[in-house]
Amino acid sequence: MKKVLYFILCLALLISMIPAAYADEVSPPANDPVISEIVASSSLTFNGTTANCYGSVMDGNKYIVATMTLSTGGSVVGSWSGSGWSVVDLSGSCTVVKGKTYSLVINGTVDGVSFTTTPIVKTC
Repeated sequence: MKKVLYFILCLALLISMIPAAYADEVSPPANDPVISEIVASSSLTFNGTTANCYGSVMDGNKYIVATMTLSTGGSVVGSWSGSGWSVVDLSGSCTVVKGKTYSLVINGTVDGVSFTTTPIVKTC
């Protein structure tokens, strides 16, 4: 009977150690940098000769500085900026020319690290 009790005690001790050992293997050390997960989106619509530009940049609990720029043929048509913690929303409108192609892009920094979105390209 003592052997069975000893075996059960040892087994319980081993099982209780497994989660702690596994957690140490998969958890990053406390001094590892947290990888940023920037989520940026934008949209460009036209209403006659008015371009409506919207954008948003999100990254949990980080300081964001962002500029949204509308351009055509290398010339800037409109630019809107914002900054803040965690989320920055941008919006603006400007006059455009029918038949021209425009590009909308957001660039800036998140905690000092630069980012640029893939441009949205549309023709008015």
